[in-house]
Amino acid sequence: MAIYDFFVSVVAPLSNDSKIVRHFVAEVMQVLRENYANYELVLVNDGSEDDTSEQVAALLKEYECIRLVNLSRSFGTDVAISSGLDSVIGDFVVVMLPESDPPELIPELILQARNGYDILIGIRKNRSGEPWWMRWGANLFYWSCKRIFKIPLIKNATQFRVLSRAVVNAIIQVNDKYRYLRLLSFYVGYRSRTFTYEIFKRYRKPKVKGFLENVDIALQVIVVNSVRPLRFASYLGLIASIFNILYIGYIGVVYLFKAHVAEGWVTISFQNALMFFCISMVLTILSEYVGFIFDRLKGWPAYYIAEEKQSSVLIADRDRRNIVKSSENIQV
Repeated sequence: MAIYDFFVSVVAPLSNDSKIVRHFVAEVMQVLRENYANYELVLVNDGSEDDTSEQVAALLKEYECIRLVNLSRSFGTDVAISSGLDSVIGDFVVVMLPESDPPELIPELILQARNGYDILIGIRKNRSGEPWWMRWGANLFYWSCKRIFKIPLIKNATQFRVLSRAVVNAIIQVNDKYRYLRLLSFYVGYRSRTFTYEIFKRYRKPKVKGFLENVDIALQVIVVNSVRPLRFASYLGLIASIFNILYIGYIGVVYLFKAHVAEGWVTISFQNALMFFCISMVLTILSEYVGFIFDRLKGWPAYYIAEEKQSSVLIADRDRRNIVKSSENIQV
């Protein structure tokens, strides 16, 4: 089998994956060894509470070209991947999740990337195995992003993707702790295409994010990437104000032309309820944006690295471990 002479990096976030990390590493390393002369596997431990870090530390003694990045706590999948992208050196970078993405697709995807595509984005064939509320919520979320908030999010896109060096360099320039990579890959531009694949299930029972965690992610995506909720709040407040002015005019007309005015407690109650509803909606949306603005102004880094470990051999091609093979012809 041909060995391609360019550098391929694989970034994989780990979160309590001690049961599958050994099998995942073995499969990825086999693919990289058989196809590429130079490669690296960057494993980012996103605050795992099991012995994931110890498992990977043992693998560093068995395999070459592996780096382990232990984050100080759990920062989320997107931030964990970003921390890996900040340090990779490959000409092409593959991002994949150990529990769901098949390593055997890497050679074909890299070949497509070499043929002129800077970004290859994975799309799952279906959402089987997920609870009904997650499938329903995902459809509502993607519909809202497309129709209401005008966010260019590809439906059912996954973290599995291939990025060229130029795209990685563009992404790491984004100085924002709220990094949603499935959107960043679109915003930076470059030539892209999608590919559909079958989700690989390493766990008998796939890991599923909780309801509140999914809601939190959805709110971050909408608030960080769209001003339409804020504009909606402005329109809502303006319409409510107009109705309030018209109602005040109506009260004046009734007072001037009607001899006997009955107690209007029903109408007043309705008006007060409507006004308070509008005010509450506006304050809710404004609070979300003000909260994110405050968080950004703090200027804290997106993540903190607690520890880094690596294999004893970092360059697989022995003839290319040093840029200068001999010092005899060096002139000072």
